[in-house]
Amino acid sequence: MATYYEILGVAPTADLTEIRAAYKKLAFQYHPDLHPGDKEAEERFKLINEAYHVLSDPLKKLRYDSRLSACVMETTSPDYEEQAWRAYRYRQYMRWKAAQEKEYVWGRQYFKIQGLTFLVFFIIAGLGYGFIHTVTYLQQQQHARQAQKNQEQVKRVYARFAEGDVEGAFRQVLTLMQQDPLEFRYSQAYDSMLKSLRYQVQQQYNASNFHETLHTLRLLTRFESPVRFETLRFKAICEYQTAQYDSALVTLEAIRKMQPWNFELVYQMGIISLENLGRPRLALVYLTEGKKMFKESMSRIYGEAFEVVMNPADAPDIYYYLFEARARANMEVKNFAEALTDCNWAVFLRPHNREGWKMRALCRIALNTHYGLCHDLQMARQLGAEGVIHLQRKYCR
Repeated sequence: MATYYEILGVAPTADLTEIRAAYKKLAFQYHPDLHPGDKEAEERFKLINEAYHVLSDPLKKLRYDSRLSACVMETTSPDYEEQAWRAYRYRQYMRWKAAQEKEYVWGRQYFKIQGLTFLVFFIIAGLGYGFIHTVTYLQQQQHARQAQKNQEQVKRVYARFAEGDVEGAFRQVLTLMQQDPLEFRYSQAYDSMLKSLRYQVQQQYNASNFHETLHTLRLLTRFESPVRFETLRFKAICEYQTAQYDSALVTLEAIRKMQPWNFELVYQMGIISLENLGRPRLALVYLTEGKKMFKESMSRIYGEAFEVVMNPADAPDIYYYLFEARARANMEVKNFAEALTDCNWAVFLRPHNREGWKMRALCRIALNTHYGLCHDLQMARQLGAEGVIHLQRKYCR
């Protein structure tokens, strides 16, 4: 049988560095990972490992060298090496057998542990399921009681609304919504009451009960968030019909924030300021904005030189009325030069309307510009304008 020195291929006098170098070289050469399925290489690697662990330990190496020296004389028999190798193989076999028995015992123990684990798992799962089921049941009972309570609250809100205490009903349901924002019954009741108010508004408006409609609309605007365009439109009409012109103007301003592009809205605000409130300077603010919108609209359609290209008959009537109103507002504030420009537009857009010709003639008189005056007065007279005959006699002899 080969000695550990022979297995590693080093001399008995080799130091630790030489032993370690030889071991690394042989371990790399016979490692099982490099020889998969090669039993001989595996056994060789085990021997190399065993030899290195003995020879790398100074105390074990000393004992091994002593036994090796003592056995030198006893190894002279020819079959000694064969007997020693058989003894080594027998020891290896006994180690393998013990490992198999240990593994078998461990396997049975493993299955016992697994069985106990599953048993404990099922017990805990059953307890957990029972606990969750109990908690869920209690929560469902609590939710049912709360739902019943909420339903009673909603009934009281509806009863209050039906009795005519609309504001109180809305305030009550708003308080409930703050206390429980996730309760859909409260928001549903809130929306239902708003819908009922809108229906009342429509019915009162159709019956021309503008004061009652306005009262309902004020309640609606207080609790409608955000306030709808249709609500504000009804409110502005009712305020105008009940001669609440300042309030109507405020409401129209709110609508204008929603629709800043609405030309008719700007015109209506200018007319209310001029004709109903008697504030020509405020009217000029809105009417001037309308003039700007008119020019922007025409420029988009016809280009920058729209005055030359456009057909005035294609323009809506409201543009004529805008310039007529703006001319009247400028005349009231004694701004006759600007009023003359507005009259020029009014005559250009609707040459068959007598007021444009008449106002232009009055502007020329105020500016002491008689060029074209007689022609304007003649056209105004032909179209049926009143009060122009004495002007013709005075300025057109």
